[in-house]
Amino acid sequence: MRKALIVKSSLLLAMFMLCVHVPIVRAGDVVPLEWTSPTTDFLHSVDMVSADDGWAVGLEAIIHWDGTDWSNVTSPYPYGGFTDVCMVSADDGWAVGGAGRIIHWNGTAWSIVTSPTARSLWSVDMVSADDGWAVGQDVIIHWNGTAWSIVASPTKGLLSVCMVSADDGWGVGYDTIIHWNGTAWSNATSPTTADFVSVFMVSADDGWAVGPSRAIHWNGTAWSNATNPATMGLYSVCMVGADDGWAVGGYGEIQHWDGTDWSQVTSPTTEHLWSVCMVSADDGWAVGESGTILRWTGTVWVPEFPTVILMALLISLALGAVTLAKKAKKRERTSLPSKAQL
Repeated sequence: MRKALIVKSSLLLAMFMLCVHVPIVRAGDVVPLEWTSPTTDFLHSVDMVSADDGWAVGLEAIIHWDGTDWSNVTSPYPYGGFTDVCMVSADDGWAVGGAGRIIHWNGTAWSIVTSPTARSLWSVDMVSADDGWAVGQDVIIHWNGTAWSIVASPTKGLLSVCMVSADDGWGVGYDTIIHWNGTAWSNATSPTTADFVSVFMVSADDGWAVGPSRAIHWNGTAWSNATNPATMGLYSVCMVGADDGWAVGGYGEIQHWDGTDWSQVTSPTTEHLWSVCMVSADDGWAVGESGTILRWTGTVWVPEFPTVILMALLISLALGAVTLAKKAKKRERTSLPSKAQL
């Protein structure tokens, strides 16, 4: 009995150590990656300042990446309902959410900023510390370095905004695409009547928007439909460059752009992925439901499980190993010859 208890304890300890540091092979090197997410929250958005500094926000959580671990950070709203985060630098960032909520990161803490609207905000993108935009439910607002203010919108139901510069930017949403020319937002021609959830601009002449099972491309003159093998809705797109980009979506859908075609990439999760952000061609992050966090190593997407889920899984594995060991020992005893056979 005591021996069995020792075996169980040893297995659980081993599993716990695996939970802390698991070596992952990347390009021939063994790289220790953290395998735990600090939350089980619905993560909506991730944005990275660098390989060692990044943020993700969700329905309730705000979490920070310091190059080694993701950790929870105090939110000025207990239930913020945050939908998007955008970092200007390590000490300047913004997050938006439901009921027009806006918070700002100053390098030390997140604080509430006065919002000009009570409408839900779905996306924020900053040109600089003194110039930024957020869009949402029938509203567009602008940051001028001092305050946020409402700007006239030519449409309703915007879900994503991405700026190329102070006088060039795009917004997408329900059956709509709009463009900022430095003076006003105006409707742009769409190649489809479909909805779009995310837009990302590589340059003034190169951009992508994704939505339910589709992607469209901007070539500097017009938006056009692009072939995409996605069978689930695509919720977020992020480009490293003109010939390297990623899109994620429902049930763990992951798509890669190689400059010519979009192709499906093996996903380690079936959870909905709501946001992807790339640091470089060999380093990127995706987040989604149930605290799901994935990291791109340059070769594969690696999952980081919430601690409570991972520990339950590891304990189950440990107990399963104990059960198998007991069965093996029992078989060994029954296979031994009896005294009568000796």
